Amino acid sequence: MSATTVNITDNLENLREGEVVTDEKTGKKYRVKKNIMPHYSAGGPHGLGDPDDRTLRKIEADVIIPNRMNAHIEKNACNESYLGLITCFRKDGAVSGLNTCKPALEIFNRCKYERFHDPEFRAKITDDYIRERSEARRTGMTSQQRKLEEYREWKSQNEK
Repeated sequence: MSATTVNITDNLENLREGEVVTDEKTGKKYRVKKNIMPHYSAGGPHGLGDPDDRTLRKIEADVIIPNRMNAHIEKNACNESYLGLITCFRKDGAVSGLNTCKPALEIFNRCKYERFHDPEFRAKITDDYIRERSEARRTGMTSQQRKLEEYREWKSQNEK
């Protein structure tokens, strides 16, 4: 194993697994560990990432947050217009409903557009997601897994 002296801002891609590297500024020695995930996604108490990390990966920002926003809009924010659209489609049928339900679709789309382009709403959903992700990284279990464990404990206590 060779010891290499590098500056922390250097490109470290050409280093090999297990190689010993010395930081020029601090003089500390590090062993190279290659990982597919970035360091903030692989650390933490359960290897799921740093619980205090608030950065979002691209898939979280572009897919997960908009999906959560959409689900929240349909269930809470624009529920009345969404249910009106669903009722119209059920009454007129999916194919003919495309033409006859345009007013209901327009109302729902307007409500959805307003919510999707509201920065406060997006920030709220993002904060909720980061809080859930942080708790999952801290405990090693998702919110659904924690609820299941709570139910199992409740059930075992009530069976006695």
